[in-house]
Formats: sequence, structure tokens, C-alpha cells
Amino acid sequence: MNSDKLASSLLNLAYALFAVFLVVIVVDSFPIRLLDPDWILTVSATLVNVVTIPLVGLGLVHLAVHIASESRYQLIQRRLSRLASWAAVGFFLILPLLALLTFLNGLKIEKTNALQKDQIELKAKQIRKAVVDAQTPKELQSAMVALQGPRIESADFNQPLPQIKQQILAVVNQAKASFLLQQKGPYDKQYLPVFKQVLRIALLSLVSGFGFAALAWNPKTDRNLLGAWIEGFSALGSALKLAAIKRTLSQWIKSISKNSEANRVARSRRNQAKLRDRAVRRQEAITKAEFKRKENEFRKIREREEKIRDRDAKMRQREDMKRRK
Repeated sequence: MNSDKLASSLLNLAYALFAVFLVVIVVDSFPIRLLDPDWILTVSATLVNVVTIPLVGLGLVHLAVHIASESRYQLIQRRLSRLASWAAVGFFLILPLLALLTFLNGLKIEKTNALQKDQIELKAKQIRKAVVDAQTPKELQSAMVALQGPRIESADFNQPLPQIKQQILAVVNQAKASFLLQQKGPYDKQYLPVFKQVLRIALLSLVSGFGFAALAWNPKTDRNLLGAWIEGFSALGSALKLAAIKRTLSQWIKSISKNSEANRVARSRRNQAKLRDRAVRRQEAITKAEFKRKENEFRKIREREEKIRDRDAKMRQREDMKRRK
């Protein structure tokens, strides 16, 4: 068997695998219910369960192109690679769809629980009102039958009416409390298998998306879609890293400039404070010297005045002595 015949056989096998995949998906998705979360979850589970079939088919197509000499195989490869690119995007879109379904399912459970709680509250309120309004045991029995409440046997008629009412109210309260305890929230263990299924579908969708991206080969660039994504993310990461380095360097330079300016201002303030201190000390020294000079002048004036007073006193004494003689 030559290479072209082997490539044709591989291509036919790939077509058969694609047909099997389409049949499984179409059968499991019928009837179509686009707005039904259960239907979307079922179709998503079917997709990830049989995704290996088209992946193997794409691998066989690439192998056929590698060993074939005819150019028509490359055209088929290019078309199927384009479909694989869209399939990769589709499997990646399953992730937010599952998140939305999980959120809507939680809201649905909470809404159902709230509705059931309102119904049981209304039923309990109606029974309580009937119990309060009943005037005889037979009237109370008829009301309970109409409201499908607790049964009252004929033997209970021998009991006082208030005691019968208390028994009925106790049964109603107990039934209400038991119902509320049995309600399951959206994160109850009862729904753990559903969460596991959603997690399984999400992880397999992620892997399947990367698988289709790896098999989406572009002959013009001689590179698959996954390689282009990796190169694009690497370039983006390098650009972001370079931008971060530039931003950090700019912030560092600005910080140094701010610190230098702050230090200059601080030095200027310290110098001005020193100059003010020196001026104050100089002025204090001048004031002290002036005060001391004036103090000396005042002392000399007092000394002269004292000498004058002493001299005048002595002169008066001599004059007094002369007059006495």
C-alpha cells in the first residue's frame, strides 16, 4: 500500500469517527430544550464524554496529510483545523455556562424552598384560625377534614374542647418544624454528586479546548492555535512585565526625587532655624551687655550720690559744731 492509499484510508477513518461523534451528540440532545438547565448539563456531559472521538479523528487527518503527496489533503486539513479552532472556543465557553447553570440551579432550589415554606405557613395559619373559630368538637372535626389537617377520632369527643385544640395545634407546630428541618439548601450534601459532575465537565471541557487548539494546525504559519496563544500570552506577559518594570523604575525615580526635595527642604529649615537661634543669641548677648552697662552706670551714679550725701552730712555736722562753739 502506497502513502496516498494509506492517507485515504486514514482520512476515511477520521470521517467515520466524526460521523460517530455527531450521531451520539444529536441522539443525546434530542429533543432540544435550550432553556432547560438539565438538558444543557446532559449535552455538556455527553460532549466531554465522547470528545476523544473527534480528537483522534483530527490526529488521523494530520497523519494523513503528513504521509500523503496530494495537495487536497492539505485543503481538508486547513478546513478541519478551522473547525477545530471554533470547537476549542466552544469548549472554553462551556466553563462560564456551567458557572451560570450552577448559580441558576441554586436560585431555583432557594425559590422552591421559599415557596414550600410559604405554603406550609399558609396551611398552618388556616388550621390555627379554624381551631380558634371552632365552637364544638364536631365543628372542629369538619374543619380539619376540609383543610386536610390532623384527624380527630370520635373517641376524642369525650375530651374537653380546649384540650383537643391544644393537641391539634401541637401536631401542626410539630409538622411545620419537621418540614422546615427536612428542607435542603443548594449546598446540601444531597446535591454533592451534581457539583462533582459539574466540576468533572468543567475540567474535561478545559482539557478538550486545549486539545482542539493543539490540533488546529495552520499550514501558512506552520504553527497550531495553542502555540499562537502561548506566544501571544508570552508577549503580553513580557509587555506587562516591561511596563511594570518601567512603572516601578519611574516610581523609584519619583520617590528619590521626592526624598531629595524633602531632604533639601528639611536642610533649609534646619539652617533657617540655626540662623534664627544665632540671631536670638546675638540679640540676647547685646541686650545683656547693654543691661550690664546701664547697671554699672546706675551704680556709679548711686555711688556719686552717696558720696555727695556723705559730704553734705559732714559739712552740716561741722557747721553745727561751729554754731555750738
